[in-house]
Amino acid sequence: MVHTPPPILEVYYSPTCAPCRLELPILSELVAKDGTRVRIVVLDQEARARHDIGEVSPLLERQAVRSADPKPRAALLAAGDADAILPFARAISPAGVACATWRGGLTLQRARMLIGACRNLISPPKR
Repeated sequence: MVHTPPPILEVYYSPTCAPCRLELPILSELVAKDGTRVRIVVLDQEARARHDIGEVSPLLERQAVRSADPKPRAALLAAGDADAILPFARAISPAGVACATWRGGLTLQRARMLIGACRNLISPPKR
């Protein structure tokens, strides 16, 4: 059997987004309890963002990356957020394909559903 890496939950973050800050404990729990791979894409104010994330979880802070696009709106549009509004998250397959997206507050259940969408694409449920 071929080992396929698990999907990644990619969450877009700005320290000025209050709902985004509220998601940090949920992301920390996902990593700690489920072993979910998480990438936090920092859209702006990187130093402040890394501080906020690190206060919740040093492990999450290590998973934070700076957005490749310096314009937050452009980064969100490129990621598939048609309205470029935070909060925004997506599940990425090992092949780099977005399996599912979510705009709005992220809960444990929603995050698990996003990751599950990729797992179903990788290995469809048996009938």
